[in-house]
Amino acid sequence: MNILTRSSSKSDLLTHLAITVFLTTLLALGISYPFMTGDYDRLALPLSTMIQVFGLVGLLLVPVGLLWLTLPKYHFGFAVTSILVSTLVILVIALFATLSVGKAFGLLVILLWIFIVVIWLPKAKPFKAQPAKKFCFLPLYLIYLPAVTLFLQLTLAKPLTERSRDHAIDQANRFIRDIEEYQKQRGAYPLTLQAQNKDYSPDVVGVEKYWYAPHKNGYNLSFEQPRFLLDRFGTREWVVYNPLDENSVYSHTAWLLPTGQEEASQGWYASGDTGHKHWKYFLFD
Repeated sequence: MNILTRSSSKSDLLTHLAITVFLTTLLALGISYPFMTGDYDRLALPLSTMIQVFGLVGLLLVPVGLLWLTLPKYHFGFAVTSILVSTLVILVIALFATLSVGKAFGLLVILLWIFIVVIWLPKAKPFKAQPAKKFCFLPLYLIYLPAVTLFLQLTLAKPLTERSRDHAIDQANRFIRDIEEYQKQRGAYPLTLQAQNKDYSPDVVGVEKYWYAPHKNGYNLSFEQPRFLLDRFGTREWVVYNPLDENSVYSHTAWLLPTGQEEASQGWYASGDTGHKHWKYFLFD
């Protein structure tokens, strides 16, 4: 009997270890997705942000998990508490889903959670009769998953942001060469390069396209760089190329019109060099 019990315990441990590795990999890929090379995906950044929100707000689950491990005789009570706290976490995630994509996406997140709760809630009833001595793995997930998600975004933020920014800048070289060739042949830079199909791709999943606009005697070629949630919370970053180092980007269309708004007040609160010639970044709140 002891041999069977040990075998069962070892099997459970290996199963949960495999689940943990799978979930960790899934979270890491989800967070990193907008910063990977590939075609643009409009859901990449919202999904990454939602996972990052879980890593922050989901820390509310950690005390529940710790208390559950400390007081195992209250299995059922902590199971119900974890559902209630998780619902609060999901509501915050749904809010970010609404703000980043739209109301329909936020509602979809809530409906998906309701479906999960309806399926899982009946399975919580056996916790009432579960002996206190029997080890439960669920509180470990409550502790581990939010903590590792927060750890991942804090450690991946800088290298992934820099790598994706550098890649999008490198991808723009052909676009810049063609613009300069146009200037040599025509004696002036194009007035516009707006078209239905983008022939020059940043090749970063979270970067939609390059934006071209004439500026004084030169031009600005820009793209919006995806950012991590906790990397200056609420900040949007635009990366801009200007062959004359007169880089600029504006937060309001009206500021480009003769409305009396001075050019010095463009909306960004910080700027800096990217490490690439003629390229600068601008941060907006």
